[in-house]
Amino acid sequence: MKHTYNTIMLTIIFILVAIITGWQVIGNNELSALIRVESPYSHAETINNIKNAVKARNFRMIREQAVAEGFLPGGDKQQYIVYFCNFSAAYQSLKLDQQIGYMLPCRFTISEEHGKVIISALNPDAVKKLAGTRVGAVCDASGNSYLDIMEEAVL
Repeated sequence: MKHTYNTIMLTIIFILVAIITGWQVIGNNELSALIRVESPYSHAETINNIKNAVKARNFRMIREQAVAEGFLPGGDKQQYIVYFCNFSAAYQSLKLDQQIGYMLPCRFTISEEHGKVIISALNPDAVKKLAGTRVGAVCDASGNSYLDIMEEAVL
């Protein structure tokens, strides 16, 4: 349990660093570390839309949290993380390759940047590049799910 918690916290820190610094390059090839979509809705509406789209795709909501609550004291109160999972798919994916844990649990960050609401997620293609080809099909499926959820949330 402690190992899982540490892995989750390290993953969250990785994502926060990527968001805060605008990191866009992994390795020698340019590859965006994040998938980002602009929302035409308010911050609160976008969070609600993401949660509804996640549930509509048979994922289970795990947790939701404002980044300022417990992560960055005095930080951006408009940054919010929604954690979700399809446990059956996660189990099958971990049986293929435990490195898929880089992406678990699935999460979206909804933030306000320069007056715009942005939905972002770890780019599964970047994880595939880091973890190798064994997780390719899983990363492709995750990427498609992420894009479907994001698209539904901003329609």
